[in-house]
Amino acid sequence: MSKKSVQRSITMTQEMRDRLALLVSKQPRNTTEADLIREAIRLYLDNQEDIIGSRKHFQKSLQDRLDRLESAFAFHLNVLIYLLAALEPDGSPERIADAIIAARRDGETLLAQMQAVREMKAGKR
Repeated sequence: MSKKSVQRSITMTQEMRDRLALLVSKQPRNTTEADLIREAIRLYLDNQEDIIGSRKHFQKSLQDRLDRLESAFAFHLNVLIYLLAALEPDGSPERIADAIIAARRDGETLLAQMQAVREMKAGKR
């Protein structure tokens, strides 16, 4: 596959041109203004993948939200499990606090177990 070059012409203020020249003077000898402009455009385009409305941003924000919901769900599920276990005849008011502490302590384990099940199911597909 051959590489094709596309030329573009840009207009900038004298201040921008002066700043660009200063940056070029601080670079290695073989660096040109065009190199710095291309690099600036590359960085800008790479950052656009994370802007709101882009598919990648939507997928990332959705995954982040799902992770938070899953963590909250695991915590509440743990609290319920420990509270059910605390409903023994000799239960005391401190059992609720103990259940919440245990849920916090064991929440990561439950999340890891949920992830393992998810990976096993994905492997079967």
